[in-house]
Order: sequence, then structure tokens, then C-alpha cells
Amino acid sequence: MDQFRGFFSDGRTAEMRPAAVRLGGSTLSVRGEKGEALADWSYRDLRLIEEVYAGQPVRLRSKRGGDARLVVRDAQFLDALGHHARHLRIHNLQKSRALPRALMWGGATIATLVGLYFGLPILAEPVAAVMPLSWEERMGQSVRGQALALLARNAKECTAPEGRAALDRLVQRLASTVETRYTFRVMVVDHSLVNAFAAPAGYIVVFRGLIDKSTSGEEVAGVLAHEMGHVIERHGTESLIRQFGMNAILSAILGDASGIGSTAADIGTQLATLSYGRAAEREADRVGVAMLNKADIRGAGLVAFFQRIGKQTGGDDRSLFRYLSTHPPTGERADDIAARAIGKGNAMTPAEWQALRVICSVKR
Repeated sequence: MDQFRGFFSDGRTAEMRPAAVRLGGSTLSVRGEKGEALADWSYRDLRLIEEVYAGQPVRLRSKRGGDARLVVRDAQFLDALGHHARHLRIHNLQKSRALPRALMWGGATIATLVGLYFGLPILAEPVAAVMPLSWEERMGQSVRGQALALLARNAKECTAPEGRAALDRLVQRLASTVETRYTFRVMVVDHSLVNAFAAPAGYIVVFRGLIDKSTSGEEVAGVLAHEMGHVIERHGTESLIRQFGMNAILSAILGDASGIGSTAADIGTQLATLSYGRAAEREADRVGVAMLNKADIRGAGLVAFFQRIGKQTGGDDRSLFRYLSTHPPTGERADDIAARAIGKGNAMTPAEWQALRVICSVKR
């Protein structure tokens, strides 16, 4: 049994506890300084938070481990772990700082081509997980542009300085609670649509109508955290790969500014009006609520927003309340969010909230 030293966070607080990490026959076990059990993770559920290069620590999570995180700095750890969790080997780039990414992506591209014939939906998650960040960013830029052209043609970005500063502070406050390779770029668009969506690589769009219908900064924070959860878990990228296969990937490779060739409009529509599956929505809820908790922001905002908008629309999807139809809430999800939320603070000061409300104009 291999043993290493590391640091463990249970996900409920930002505290990183010293821990002993043991690689057993079927599980990775994490024990505290006094031998107390902190986690027992199945190898097949392990995921790397980011690729590992020479000199970088290994950051792990488990698909079934909630928001818990494990960090191990031993250079031999990932090699040892790879004998038990073979799916993590592709992320191990420690052996050479200059390892060409093209070699890795040659295999990924072949796998994708095979997937076109033998089940691309099955390969969507692993392909998205190894996609170079620069490719995913190109995809995100293209999709955001196409979605805006379809939903809010000629609508302007809202850039009132005080409102922009208030939004940036909120985004940074949420982003600082997670370890992710993405930089979140949140845009407010001057359009009455009550909606928000997240494109790949952290490109998030919030329409003015959603801010208008919110009654507090906590509601906007809840929506933002949920959308950031979709980004962190790569739901948009995976969905595009499942839906459009190589077209989505080739656009990222070539940097097709027009938006993934002949399917650009279809992909923009898909992202802008996407209804994720139940599992993806729950995962975004979980990540979003964990971010709110770590930022000490009250988590009731998202539930309150859903409930109030639902009453106002009467469930009519034909209205402008697109967010409700693309992120359908359920009573069970609302109860789960309420049970997980432990934050007690405000998302914004009163002055910041007022500035955000008028971000699209000086006076409204």
C-alpha cells in the first residue's frame, strides 16, 4: 500500500487539513493526523481539478465526494495513482515541461472520430476534460457571439462604471472560493429577456431583464454561482460535443470566428436555450451553493428568484422568462439548496446593488 502526505478540505470550509493518503486495492483513503477517517474514494470516481505539470501539486476531487478536495505535492503521487486510476494518466504532464499537447490531442481527436461511430455521448466528458483551454476559450467566444446574435441582436453591453465595478467584485468574490482553470467573464446585455447563460470557458451572459426582476444582490449572486457551476463542471462544452461532435472541436481548433461553420446558429441556440439534464442541474446547484457558502453569501436568493418568477409567469414558457424554462426548478431541488445553504452575509452593499440595477443606464 502506497502512502503519501497531503492536505484535505471537506468542502464545507476553506480549511486544508494535513492528511495521510493511502492507495489501497480499490479505494484512495484519506486519514487525519490522529488517524480519523476523512474520506474513502473509489478510484473510478476520481477527477483531477486541473492537468498536472512538472512542479505542480496534484489536486483531486471525487464525483461522489461533494465539494471535498485533496492536494498532494509529492512528485511521485500521480504516477502511483495512475496504476489504480488509469483514466487520470492522460493528465500527467510532469515528465516534461515541454511535452507537446499535440501528441495528447492526436489521441483525443482519434477517440472523437471513433466516437462519431461508436457513441460520442459516452466520450463527451473525457474529451471535454482534456480539451486545451485555448480551444475551449475560442469555442466559448464563438458560442457567446452566436447566442447574442440570435437572442438579442444589436443589444448593447452595459458598462456603467459603478455597476461594472460592483459586478466585478461579486464575480471575484465567488471565483475566489474555487480552484479552476477558468477566468469568469460576465457580461450584462441591455435586453429585457429574463435570462442568463454560460458558454464554455467561463463566458457568462446576464440579460438586464434578469437583474430587473431580481429583488436583491443575493438573487443575482445565486444565479451567477449556478451558472459558474455549469462552467466549472464543463456542462456546456460536454453538451456541444455530444450534440455536434467534430464540428464543435474543429471550430475551437481553427478559431472559426463565424461560429463553428454551418452549425454555428444551431449551437448558439442550443447554448442559449439549453435545458440541462437533472444530474447537471443538481451538480451546478451543488457547486454554486458551495461557492455561496464559502463566500458567506446567503443562499436563499436562487430559490427565492425561482419561486417568485414562477408565480409571476404561471409556468408560461412563451413569456420572456426564458431562465425559468431553461433551468426548470423543482421543489426537491429548492429544498436541497435551502438545506445546503449556510451563508449568512449579503452579496453586495446597498450602494453596490443600486449601481448594478442601473448598470445599463445612468438613470432609469
